[in-house]
Amino acid sequence: AVLLVLLIACANIANLLLARAAARQSEMAMRTALGATRRRLIRQLLIESIALCCGGGAIGLSAAAGELRLLNHVLPPGTLPIPSISMDASVAWFAVGITLFTGFLFGLAPAVRGSRASLSHVLRQSGRGLAGSAGARLRNSLAAAELALATILLIGAGLLLQTLANLERVQLGFQPHGLLTFQLSPPPAKYPVTGGAAHLYRAVLDRLNAIPGVRGAAVSSGIPFGAGNYTTHPMFTTGASVLPPSTLVPIDWRIISPGYFATMNIPLLRGRDFTDADNSTTAGVLIVSQSTAKKFWGDLDPIGRVLHPSAVPKEAITVIGVVGDVRDTALNQETPQLYYPMAARVAGLMDVVVRTSAPPDSVLPAVRQKIRELDPQLALANIRTEDEWVSNSAAQPRLNSVLLGVFAAVALLIASIGIYGVLAYSVTQRTSEIGVRMALGATRPHVLRLIVREGLVVSGVGIGIGLMGALALGRVLASLVFGIQVHDPSTFAVAAVTLTLVAMAASIVPALRASRVDPMVALRHD
Repeated sequence: AVLLVLLIACANIANLLLARAAARQSEMAMRTALGATRRRLIRQLLIESIALCCGGGAIGLSAAAGELRLLNHVLPPGTLPIPSISMDASVAWFAVGITLFTGFLFGLAPAVRGSRASLSHVLRQSGRGLAGSAGARLRNSLAAAELALATILLIGAGLLLQTLANLERVQLGFQPHGLLTFQLSPPPAKYPVTGGAAHLYRAVLDRLNAIPGVRGAAVSSGIPFGAGNYTTHPMFTTGASVLPPSTLVPIDWRIISPGYFATMNIPLLRGRDFTDADNSTTAGVLIVSQSTAKKFWGDLDPIGRVLHPSAVPKEAITVIGVVGDVRDTALNQETPQLYYPMAARVAGLMDVVVRTSAPPDSVLPAVRQKIRELDPQLALANIRTEDEWVSNSAAQPRLNSVLLGVFAAVALLIASIGIYGVLAYSVTQRTSEIGVRMALGATRPHVLRLIVREGLVVSGVGIGIGLMGALALGRVLASLVFGIQVHDPSTFAVAAVTLTLVAMAASIVPALRASRVDPMVALRHD
C-alpha cells in the first residue's frame, strides 16, 4: 500500500513537472538561444525538482511525527499490537533517501523534455494549443495510472474493512464477556505435575468459587487467544471411521478441569463433562470438539469411540463427550480440538479462568487474596480479561484496515489533484480553441460537457485498468480477507463509482473555468 501511494505521488509529481516544463518552453528556448547548454538546463531543472521534493519531504516528516502522536491518542484500544508507535531514525533516513531518489528519478524525464525546446519550434507552436501533443498524452497517461493505482488501493481498503466487520461479528463458540484470566506456574519441587499440582488447582478453584460475585472458575492448559500452551499432536482411530485406517490427524489439545465448559459457556452437545473421578487410575477418557468428531466419524455417534496418540499407539482413549467448536488462535478459523481431564494430568503452566457477575477487575483483589492465603509464593501472571485477549487477536486486521483506508484516502486525494492538474493545464493551453468554438456558436454547457468528458475518459481508462489490476491481485488479498470474496462485485462497483464521482468533481472546476472564457479575449490569446 505504501508503495502504491508512493507511485501515485511520483506520477503526480512527474505530471506537474511535465506541465511546468511545457509552460516554460519559451523560457528554455530563450536560454538555449542565449548559449545555455542542454546539460546545464537539465541540471537546473533537476535541482528545482529535487528542491521541491526536499521541501515536501521536510513538511511530510514533520506531519508524520505529529500524526504518530495523534494516532497514539485517537486510535481505539486494541488497534495497535504494541502500546504506542514512534518514528524510528532508520525509517526517517529511509524516507529522506526515497524523497531524494524520487525527486531525481521523476524529475529527469521532464528535465530532459524541457531541455529539448528550441526557439524556432516554440515560435511555430505559438497559438496552436498543445492538447493533442505527445506531452498531453503523457500527462493523461500518468493521470490514468494514478487512478488505476488508487482503484486498487480503494478496493483493497473496502475488502479489509468488510473483513474487519465480519471478524467483529464472528461466533467465537464461547462467551468472553465477564471472564478474568491469569496464569499460575507452581514450583515443580513443591507441586509435582504427577500429583501435587492437581490437588493445588482443585484447592484454588474451591477458594475462587467462594468469592462473592464469582459464578464459576476453571483451569486449562490454554485459553482461547491467550498465551498458554497450544500443543498439537497426531491422533488416529480404530474401528468405523470416515477416514482410511490409521490416518493421522493433527489435533490441538488442552488439559482442563471439570466445569471448564460451563465457565467458558462452551455448549456440551453430547455425552458428559469430566469429573474428579476421571483420574490416572481409571481408563483414559477425553472430550472432542464437534469438528474433531466430524473429521473422524462424520455423522456417526462419537460417544464410546476410541482415539490413539501416534506417540503411544497402544494407548486407547475413549470419547465421553462432544462440545461446540471454539476459535482458539485466530478469529478467521476454527481448529479441531480435544480435551483431557486435569485429574489425569496437568502442565507446568496453567491458565485460570474466573467468570464473574460483576466487572472482572472488581474481583481481582479478592482473587489475589485467596491465592495468597493458599500459598504466598504463588504469583499471578498475564492477568487480563478474555475480552482483552480477543481484542488483541483482532489488532492486526484492525490495523491493516485502518492503514489501508488511510492510504486509499490519500491516494484518492492525490489522484483527484492529478486529474484537476491535467484538465486545468489543458484548459489553459486550449484557451484559443475554446474561444473559437464559442465564437462559432458553442454554448457554455457544450464547453462544460467537453472538458468534463475529457476528464471522464482519462478516469475511465484508469479505473478500468485498476479494476483489472485488482482482479489480478486477488490471490495476494486472499489470505487477508474473511467472510467475503476477493472479487466481491459490490466492492468493485462501489470503488469504481466513488472514483468516477471524484474524477467528475475534480473536472468541474476546470470545466467551469473553460465555459466562462470570453471569445474576444480568447482569440487574442497568444
